[in-house]
Amino acid sequence: MRTQRRNCCLRGAAFSLMTLMALPTLAEASSLRDETAQQQQQQQAIQTRIDQADDETRELLTRLRDAQSSTQRLERYNTQLASTLDEQQQRIDRQQHALETLDDTREALPDTLQGMVDRLRALVEADIPFHRDERMARLDSLERTIADPTVSEDKRMEQLLSVWRTELDYGHDMDSWRGRLTRDNQQSDVQFLRMGRVGFYYLTPDGEQGGVWKNRDRQWHALDSAQRTMVNRGIRIANDQRAPELLSLPLSVDADDTSSESASQGASS
Repeated sequence: MRTQRRNCCLRGAAFSLMTLMALPTLAEASSLRDETAQQQQQQQAIQTRIDQADDETRELLTRLRDAQSSTQRLERYNTQLASTLDEQQQRIDRQQHALETLDDTREALPDTLQGMVDRLRALVEADIPFHRDERMARLDSLERTIADPTVSEDKRMEQLLSVWRTELDYGHDMDSWRGRLTRDNQQSDVQFLRMGRVGFYYLTPDGEQGGVWKNRDRQWHALDSAQRTMVNRGIRIANDQRAPELLSLPLSVDADDTSSESASQGASS
């Protein structure tokens, strides 16, 4: 009996010892699992931030490409306008120089003024034919003023420069108005759009027909559907119904266009 009791005690002591030895191992395993789970959560959070950064990067790249494309279109448009604006500035400089030397050229003033009117009339006749009747009437009034001996020289010069500035200002703005278009001996109501002195367009009220004036052959050319959409946008911009934007449209005046023919009466409004 004593031997059996001793053996039982020994076995109990051994089991207790093994249990005590296993407790640190179980605790370490639990701690390891906790650390592993925490690391997995951290890695998942890092991956989420990486994915978000990739999305933001792609969006920024898309915006950058759009901005570069818009910049390139603007540069092309500015290049096309540069020669026209330079010519206009040269004319202003010549007239300013004429004013500064007026006392020295007073005897030649009548011929000088008439020559300036003649050049201005030639410019209007060779220009794209917007507001043609109004512009010609302004020139006729100017010519009568210059020929009137009762009008002072200062008044003549003032009116001449006013007409010149009005014509030059056409090169720096957009304008849209309703008018009558004559084509093939038929008249129709249309909406005209002018972009500086380089673009002249029309659009029918239903938007199904439209054209661009080509100064080289002095006639209208049909626009396709996408171009008519651009003209409609331009009309809304000119009427302050839409924010300004770049418009992809064919120009009315080529860079080497030296046409001096009279404008077609059918394009007047």
